[in-house]
This record gives sequence, structure tokens and C-alpha cells, in this order.
Amino acid sequence: MFLSTGLSAGEIILQLIAVLGGLGLFLYGINQMGDSLKIIAGDRLKTIIEKTTNTPLKGILVGTIVTAIIQSSSGTTALTVGLVRAGLMTFPQAIGVILGANIGATITSFFIGMNIESYSLIFVGVGAIMIFFLKKEKGIEIGKILFGFGMLFFGLKTMGDALDIILTAYEEQATTMFKFISDYPILGLCIGTLLTALVQSSSAIIGILQTLYQQGFILMFGAIPIMLGCNIGTTITACIAGAGGGVQAKRTAFVHVMFNVVGAVLFMALLWPFSKLMEIIEGSMLAGLGPHPKMSIAIAHLIFNFITTFIMFFLIKVMVILATKLFKDKPNEKQTIMDSLLDYSLIEKSPIFALSFAKKSIDYMFKCVSEYVELAKSYSVDKSLNYGNRPKELEETIDELDRRIHDYLIRITLGDISQTHTQLLSAYLDVIKDLERIGDHCTNLFEFFLERYATDKELSEDGKQDLNQLFDTVIEMLQKTFEAFNTWDKEKALLVDKIEERVDKLEAFFHQRHVHRIDSGACSYLNTDHYVEILSNLERLGDHLDNIAEGIATSYHLPIEEVKGIE
Repeated sequence: MFLSTGLSAGEIILQLIAVLGGLGLFLYGINQMGDSLKIIAGDRLKTIIEKTTNTPLKGILVGTIVTAIIQSSSGTTALTVGLVRAGLMTFPQAIGVILGANIGATITSFFIGMNIESYSLIFVGVGAIMIFFLKKEKGIEIGKILFGFGMLFFGLKTMGDALDIILTAYEEQATTMFKFISDYPILGLCIGTLLTALVQSSSAIIGILQTLYQQGFILMFGAIPIMLGCNIGTTITACIAGAGGGVQAKRTAFVHVMFNVVGAVLFMALLWPFSKLMEIIEGSMLAGLGPHPKMSIAIAHLIFNFITTFIMFFLIKVMVILATKLFKDKPNEKQTIMDSLLDYSLIEKSPIFALSFAKKSIDYMFKCVSEYVELAKSYSVDKSLNYGNRPKELEETIDELDRRIHDYLIRITLGDISQTHTQLLSAYLDVIKDLERIGDHCTNLFEFFLERYATDKELSEDGKQDLNQLFDTVIEMLQKTFEAFNTWDKEKALLVDKIEERVDKLEAFFHQRHVHRIDSGACSYLNTDHYVEILSNLERLGDHLDNIAEGIATSYHLPIEEVKGIE
């Protein structure tokens, strides 16, 4: 059979390799372009998503823009699911972003419809020159965008040329196969769904579809079901992202699936009139401009997503109710802070968002440390208090957070992040190290008090007052440090440094008063066992808080506006 078609078995294998290689180049190019666009957009991208999605209409606009930037509706949806998991976005807000993501996904098919494959190597060449010869980070990232853009089209051209050779050689069989797909649209829908779920890129499959349509191997009536299937297949990423999350994340993923499935069912029911409409559009809008079939598929893709978004926009409340009933809240369901905040899937998709997750975990670590210090203060003056295992739980939680956040931040460094974000990440590593040490000092304090109470040793009233005042000063310092960290405010950080000076003076003064009480006989040395160590631990606790504040005050050479943008 191979000889009768003019292609040997070896030639067929070579062309199949070319198809596979072209697909690889396409996927690499679109990912490279999206990654670099994310880095350039950086903090603005994060701020846009978090701050401008308070209404569904704004959410649709944001979803459209973000997807156009990162070149992946799956990526936008996965980011949205992650934000919902972390509590940084509500479920209704996420619906708008998801609707918009589907519109933004059409931009790649419009790029492909421009027929600029012949110029792809120019983009590759210019991009490579910028990557290797420019020094500034922004210029290098722009070069990567151009390089990825060129690779995208070069891969598409490679696939198209190889497919053209194979299908032309087997024109009779190809015609029969695609006619069969056209006769059974549900088969085309399934093919589009499965291929997109496998490749994890609807843009790649739609790009191949555009090529096949341009080469005349498939008609509009057969192409549309495949295109609709691509939109269903792209929801697999959201399903994976939502599966490991809580109820809200599952609801968000469900809405993404429902949007594409409902839209596909609607357009499958209207397949014949819709395909005829697209043929009319192709014949009228493009008259005089020469045949441009690739753009026809892009326009069909846009019309599908736009109309589906328009319809679903008015059904947002219905989707919320349906998703809420399907995935009900579980009163007894508890997630650890690591499970709800440290979303490892985001490290690859968006390191900037991953830093936000780390920041929220550090906020929680601050709260655990604050509670631990408060418990230590209360226990220092009242041995009758019974905290059960809570002090031990806090110690273990702080240690576990230190370990997991450290691991999470180190993994982020393996991604492609800017120098500014690298410096912020380094600052976070220092913060969690100091917080973990504060937890250790609190453990020491509890051990000192437990030993004292076990041997019925009491502090003098003056000793209790001094200790209480030092605790209050350290707690005030802890609160101010957290405020400075939360807003990355240099002025607040400088206030912490002044409180630390007060802590040092109080520790020295109370130490002297303690020695004076012993010398005067106001208390015995035995009854004040470990008192000096208690004062010393509180002073060291203040030192670690001052380390955090000093890092914020100097900002690790970070422009304060950029840091606030990240947070």
C-alpha cells in the first residue's frame, strides 16, 4: 500500500516524527511565550486578578486579559482555582474570571489565522539575538516572547507540512475518514475532547484543525464539533486543580466544566445553522481578500465562546446554587494550613502567585507565634491555667510551617522569577527562620515555668510585675512587627527597632533588680531559679523580631512600591 501511494514505510515514519516534533515546538513556543509574558506582567497580573474581580463583569474582562497574556485558559482557570483554595478570591468572583478565560483563549487561533508561518524564523532569530546579547532582564524576556512566538508558528508549519504530505498521499482514505467524522458530529466532539485532554492544549489541537481546514481535508460542518470538543477537553486542568482542594475549589472547577459542556451541547444542537452561518461569513467578510479558511475557524471559536459567555453571564446565580448543592459544605471538614495555602501546582504555573501563598502561610505562622507568646505570658503568672496539649501543638505547628514554607520557597527558586521576586523570597526565608527561633524560645519559657511549678517555687510580687511588663513590651513588639511585615512598611519597621531598644533596657534593668532583691533578702536565690534565663529568652525573642523588622526597613534593596504590589 505504501508503494502505491508514493510513500515508503520509512517516509511515513519520518513524516509522523515531523508531526510529533512540530507539536512539541508548538507547545514549547506557546509555553515560553506565556511564561515570559507572565514575568513581564508580573505583579500587575496578580493585582489585576485579586483587586478587580469584585463583579462578574469585571471578572470576565480580567479573565479575558489574563488568558490573552498567559496564552492558556487552562492556566487561568488553574490560577483561579488556586486563589479560591487560598481564600484570596470568592467562588462567585471566580465564575466571572472563568467565563472570560474562554474568550481570551481564542486569541491564539486568531494569531494562527494570520498565516504568518513564513516569517516564523524571523521571530525566532530576533528573539534569540535579544536573549543572548541583551543584559536587561526585561529585554531578555521580550526576546523570549518573540522566540516563543516564532517557535509556535514554526512548529505549526512543521506539523502542517507533514500532515499535508501524509494526507495527500492517502487522500482517498483521508477523505473517507473526515467524511465519516462529518457524518457523525458526536465523534468529532469526542476526538476534540480526548486529544485536548491528552495534549493539555486546546490551542494546539485547534491549530491543527485550522491547518486541516485550510488544506481542504475537512469541512466546516465536521470542524466545528472538533473545536467544541477542544473546549471541553481543556477543562481537565481545572478538574485536576480542584480535585486536591476544598469544596470551593471543586465548585470552581465544576463551573468551568459546566460552561464548556453546556456551550458545546447548545452549539451541537445548532450545528447545521451555525456551520452555514460560518460559511456565509467566510464567503462575505473575506471576499476580495483571498481565501482565508484558518481565520474562519478562529471566528467560529470566538463566536462560540462569546455567545456562551453572554448566556452564562445571566445564569451565574443559577450556577452558584447548582454548584453549592452539588458540592455541599462539610462542617467537620478541616484542612491543614499547608494543604489550603501551599499550592505546589502554582509554582510552575505562576511563581508570583506561589509567593502570595507563601506570604499567607507566613501570616498564619505569625499568628501561631503570637498565640504561643500569649500563652507563655499567661502561664508565667498563673500555674492553675490548663492549656492541655496546646503549647506542644503550637510548637509542632511552627516547626512544620517552617519546614514546609522553606521547602515551598526553595522550589519557587527553581522556576523562572525576576530578581525582585528572588530578593523577596530571600527575605521570606529569613522571616520564617526568625519565627521558628521565637517558637523555640517560647518552648524554653514553658519548660522553665513547668519546672518552677513542679518544685513549688514562686516569684516575688516585684518579680512578677517586672516579668509581666517585659512580656507586654515583647508582645507589643510582636504586633508591630506583624503589621510592618503585612504591609512591608519601612516606617512601622523602624518603630519596632525602637521598641527593641526598650526591651534590651528593661531586660538589663530587671536583671539588676533581681540581683538586688536577692542581695537584700527580699527573695532567695533558690526561689528565683531560672529567672535570669527567662529574662534572657524574652530579650532574645525581641532580637529575632528586630531581625525581621530590620529586613523590612532595609527592604533587601527592593523598591517599596514593587513589594506592596506583590503583597
